[in-house]
Amino acid sequence: MTQLLLRARPQPRLRAHLIGERWSDRQPDRAAGQVLVIFAGAIVALMGLSALVVDVSWYWASTLRVQRAADAAAMAGAVWLPGNTSQAYAAARAEATKNGYTAGGEVTVTPIQDSRAPGGVNPRQLNVTISAPVGTYFARAVGISSFTATRTAKAEYVQGVPMGSPLAYYGVYRNCKVSGSSITCSDLPHAAGGGTIPSQGFFGAIEGQGSNRSTGDAFATGYNSDPTANSQYDPKGYDYMIEVPSDGATVYIWDPTFCATTSGPGGGHLGAGDHWLSTANHSAAVPTSTYFRLWDTRGTQFTTSDDTRADPTGDDLLFANRRQVDKSAAYSQAATAGGQNNDFSDGSEPNVTGVGDCQADPYHNAWWPLASGLPAGIYRLQVTTTDPSNPTANQSQAFENMWSLEVVGGGAPRIFGAGRMVSYANIESGTQLFYLAEIDQRVGAGKTVVIDLFDPGDVGDKAWLQILSPDGNAYAPVRFSWTADGNAAAGHRSGANVNCIQTYGNGSAVSPPAGCADNYTSGGQFFQNSWIRIEVPLSESYGSTGLRPPGEPADGWWKIKYTVNKGNDTTTWMVSLRGNPVHLVVP
Repeated sequence: MTQLLLRARPQPRLRAHLIGERWSDRQPDRAAGQVLVIFAGAIVALMGLSALVVDVSWYWASTLRVQRAADAAAMAGAVWLPGNTSQAYAAARAEATKNGYTAGGEVTVTPIQDSRAPGGVNPRQLNVTISAPVGTYFARAVGISSFTATRTAKAEYVQGVPMGSPLAYYGVYRNCKVSGSSITCSDLPHAAGGGTIPSQGFFGAIEGQGSNRSTGDAFATGYNSDPTANSQYDPKGYDYMIEVPSDGATVYIWDPTFCATTSGPGGGHLGAGDHWLSTANHSAAVPTSTYFRLWDTRGTQFTTSDDTRADPTGDDLLFANRRQVDKSAAYSQAATAGGQNNDFSDGSEPNVTGVGDCQADPYHNAWWPLASGLPAGIYRLQVTTTDPSNPTANQSQAFENMWSLEVVGGGAPRIFGAGRMVSYANIESGTQLFYLAEIDQRVGAGKTVVIDLFDPGDVGDKAWLQILSPDGNAYAPVRFSWTADGNAAAGHRSGANVNCIQTYGNGSAVSPPAGCADNYTSGGQFFQNSWIRIEVPLSESYGSTGLRPPGEPADGWWKIKYTVNKGNDTTTWMVSLRGNPVHLVVP
């Protein structure tokens, strides 16, 4: 009995244990319910977060699309500035439409020329702002059906670098002639009277289609050398841009006709310097033709296809097929003062018997009005020696014609070479300066200036060439690297981190400018018929402390400095900035 009782005692503990087992079995049921509630809440939060991510991602992707449309619109319209703002705006809106954004309703497309915006300073820049609704997906559940995406783009059209002059005249040198027993030179009068024009150091120039390019004109000449064709020959010649801010302008040309004059004791020709040239198969003193045509660009400087004539029809033929010399004592071989060479050409004097006398020509050593009463706009003066109606008619015409330009009226007009030009400099003893090109801060900072010179420095005496920058409101020679093509003399084909180029080797004891060496005593013309490329890197801070030295009429104008004893030189110049001419402006 006792044993049985002892055996029965553990049973309550076993029951309790069993009860405890059943209690513990119930614990996971309650925990599972809690996890289910938490999981359901997490799902709701995750779905909400996913909805937010989807809507935000869609908005972000849509703003990229709006930005690209604004970029395209700004670049499409910028090419019409600064001359045609209405067309710039129309082109920008049309490009926005192509990319899916047509102004109307909730979509706005707002182009504006930068100079018209508060604080704007760049009339060649177009700013375009596009705003458009972006639909939502999940945000609609809380009453938000769309967000507004607004993006702005800025684009600039950097046109050909202005060259040669910041003023209302271009290619103005001096009128040199015999006076008694000496040569005297005087500044040219203003076209409308009232004083004289300070010399710019060179005349505008162009050579005949039958000339050799080795005489200095790289593009209007047809031969290299005669009879070998010049691969760079361009029958369209050269373009010079004329900006007229207001109505009523008149364009004048000094000495547009060809009228040969003799050369003076320093080698430069008298008057404007017109003279015949000799080639292998084309003799000097053949008739000459120069054509001046003025075109209204209609605000589209990036294309000439829509240009219209702005000068009287037929006037461009006034100076065709001229065979004449100035027989006056002041300019001709009759003058004997100062040891003149008494010729009318480079190495071949024509027989003046039977050749017309142009001393009394109303367009010789005088201003000729090419066009008057011009309305505000941007014009292109084309100068060529190729007959526009017969490309082969002038293939034997070997000559050089010099001239100048001035615009009277029209507010504050400007004339400059459009990316390339030809100059004829009657270089005098000492230091000579003339304008090269305009490089302003907003366009040039951080870029590289590329200067191409053809056949420079044929002055018959020791000579050095330097490039002066106005950075910091003071002119100073820049350091640059340069290379020349295979036509350059051996040993004169490259340089690095220099501030000058010696262009002529032998001659008198002319002292080189500071920082330049005189390493050559023979060899003469180092760059005959040769292209030189000069590259000048600009820092990001270029122009930050000013670009107008005292006395200068405008900002950013670089200069050429020649140090030479004497001589004359015809040179082709080209200046550009490395980079895409139409580009976005990053804030």
